[in-house]
Amino acid sequence: MKKILILLFSILALSSNASEVYYCSDDGRIGFKTAQNFKIGKFGKEKFKIMIDFENKNIISETLGFNGLAVTKCVIYDDNLYCINDYGESFSFNKKNSRFMRSSMINAVVDDVTLAHGMCEKF
Repeated sequence: MKKILILLFSILALSSNASEVYYCSDDGRIGFKTAQNFKIGKFGKEKFKIMIDFENKNIISETLGFNGLAVTKCVIYDDNLYCINDYGESFSFNKKNSRFMRSSMINAVVDDVTLAHGMCEKF
């Protein structure tokens, strides 16, 4: 029940006029392959939708694991929004040029560690 309430609160908070939906695409994605003893490698580029709310310092993206179930903390510095959640996912977004950077650093044996950058456009 608590998870449902958190999800509903996140959706309501982001449904204000301050939130915007973006369609984003990786320009590059690299990282460490855990199944190969953390061998450095390239990873497939991904595309995803994300709802960004600068006013309330929050984001929602099912693809990236920012789905309202994990606790997410976001801060703003200049024109950048920086977010990280309990799952070890991070996302930064520059409001002026729509460039993003993201990482996945879940400290588990089966999950790869990745770093990506790219561009977003309003959906």
